[in-house]
Amino acid sequence: MRPGLGAKFTLTVLTILAGTMAVSTFYSLNTSSRFYEEQLVERGHALGGLIALVSPEAILGFDYLLLNNYTREVSSQQDVVYGVIMSPQGTPISAHIKDSDPVIKKYFAGQKSNDIQKLLERLNGRAELIQLEFPIAHNGVLLGRFLVGISRQSLQNEFRRQLIIQVLVLTALVLFLSAAIHVVFRFNVLFPIRKLMAASQKVGRGQYTLVEVKSTDELGMLARAFNAMIEEIRREQANLHRQANFDLLTGLPNRMMALDRIGQEINRARRARQRFAMFFIDLDNFKDVNDSLGHAVGDDLLVATGVRVRATLRDADTVARLGGDEFLVLAPDVVNEAQVEEIADRLIKAISEPQDLNGRKVVARCSVGIALYPDNGESVETLMANADNAMYQAKATGQGSAKFFTEEMNIRLRERMQMEQDLNLAIELGQLALNFQPIFSTAGQHHRGAEVLLRWHHPEKGTISPAVFIPLAEATGQIVGIGDWVLEQAFRSLSSWRDRGISPGFLAVNISRIQFKKRLSKRLAELMSIYQVPSTALELEITESVLLDDHSQIAEELTALRSIGMTLSLDDFGTGYSSLSYLKRFKFDVLKIDRSFVAGLPDSPDDVSLVKAILAMANGLDLRVVAEGVENNDQLSFLTMQGCDLAQGYLLGKPMSREAYLSYLTNLQAGSAALPPSANRNERTIGSSS
Repeated sequence: MRPGLGAKFTLTVLTILAGTMAVSTFYSLNTSSRFYEEQLVERGHALGGLIALVSPEAILGFDYLLLNNYTREVSSQQDVVYGVIMSPQGTPISAHIKDSDPVIKKYFAGQKSNDIQKLLERLNGRAELIQLEFPIAHNGVLLGRFLVGISRQSLQNEFRRQLIIQVLVLTALVLFLSAAIHVVFRFNVLFPIRKLMAASQKVGRGQYTLVEVKSTDELGMLARAFNAMIEEIRREQANLHRQANFDLLTGLPNRMMALDRIGQEINRARRARQRFAMFFIDLDNFKDVNDSLGHAVGDDLLVATGVRVRATLRDADTVARLGGDEFLVLAPDVVNEAQVEEIADRLIKAISEPQDLNGRKVVARCSVGIALYPDNGESVETLMANADNAMYQAKATGQGSAKFFTEEMNIRLRERMQMEQDLNLAIELGQLALNFQPIFSTAGQHHRGAEVLLRWHHPEKGTISPAVFIPLAEATGQIVGIGDWVLEQAFRSLSSWRDRGISPGFLAVNISRIQFKKRLSKRLAELMSIYQVPSTALELEITESVLLDDHSQIAEELTALRSIGMTLSLDDFGTGYSSLSYLKRFKFDVLKIDRSFVAGLPDSPDDVSLVKAILAMANGLDLRVVAEGVENNDQLSFLTMQGCDLAQGYLLGKPMSREAYLSYLTNLQAGSAALPPSANRNERTIGSSS
């Protein structure tokens, strides 16, 4: 077990205290021993000096009795071992030995101590004794020497006694100080540190507890720094939580939180055996707002929509922004479909109310898909998918509508997914093919070219309408690969026909808005180089949907297309509200009048007025005009009289396969065919964008 900080600190303090006090004690004992020894020596000097002073008279008078008294008196003093008066020749005159002294016993154990000379020789230089010598003189004549032996035994005994006392005192003092320091350290250092450690461990578990600060010392500063860090972590966690769970623009719950709340509501409704409704809301014209009024106004519209939806609902309901222009509403405890319809009506009315945004009046429309729990699913994924599917069905019926999910929608969704998978393999399996519908001049009805139409011949479902699979290909992004295949097939056909000496005129190819974003000009330049086909042999038909995107990017790409010599045609002219602005902003060569305006000619006054206006405008802008959907002679005669340049339709020629169109071109060039045989007037063929 490793010692803790308190134990380490206490041991360190204990060691320092013990060492310091041991040195101090040793120094004190050593000093006191020297002082005591000096006292002994001074006492010996006093006794010896006195005897040396009084002894000459007794020596001269040969008063040995008195001399013996002197030596006995000296030896009887404390710590004195012997006192000896020696003649100048070294013969003892008088002596007294303390036989009971431990030193005498040590060196003369079992022997007699009356042999003074032998005794002095054995005791000479012993550390246990302090040996002093004093001369005895009279009138400058040396009469003898007085020898005194003082024992250090008492000094050593006293040293040991003091040492024991000092050690005991030192031990007690060190233990007391260590305990006191440990207690102070524990309360003033360890406890605050442990509080910091406990708070730090809670941080690791996601609990942010502040530490109480009671001091202004370094630990107090550390605690305040820790609390400041906790507050910063709290703010950062709150910010991260908000970013992870709330939409930054509208402040509403985002997709992640919406999914979590749906899961919670499923669990609650399952336990309570209740129903709840999910509303999937999508703004119908949001892109038009962004394109025409700017993204700032679009953001304001999203914020205002969130506020309106929230104000329409109950406190228990949830409103979330899923992303883009999609919102989700979760309404618990619904009783029946009538209540759900009422909520949907309130949502549609609230969103569609006109509102002023940045000085502009904006009217938003929305489509609402509705899924009910448990009727339309018992999991988050199923309910979301079914509400989304219902929303797309509502959008298909028109703006400002709501639709409940039905199993029929799910069947259509599965069919759509299967068609998507089949479409992935259509090119590889050779199921796609090009058809060509001839285009003629109205004056003289001479062949000028053809529009390229894409057809899908499914081995099980037969021919699938382009109106079905082209929107699917655009939605999934498959249109990029398909469109590139169409362009390459068109160039290959033109190259093959030109190699045979056949002049096919131009081929008009529809361009998808998604395909247009993929740097179309670069790809067309590559194909022209590969197949050695001039740019005048191809005409690109662009719908208004292409022009709805970033105008600077569109203008840049259109300029690049014109720089390589491409002819640009604005398809389905008149069906969009911004057509005139596009003609002003972008340069085109051809206008194609949509078949919906041609169908009522020459009997519909509105269609007549519109077509005349389009032709007059095109003439003023020096644009060629192609009329689509010409199906009877009256339509063709009217267009010819009004100066329309070109026409296509079933009256003039139906779409043909590549082989049939090649045969027609061959016969046309040989002079054996003027117009292809007209098709059944009741048949309809839908052109496709590629």
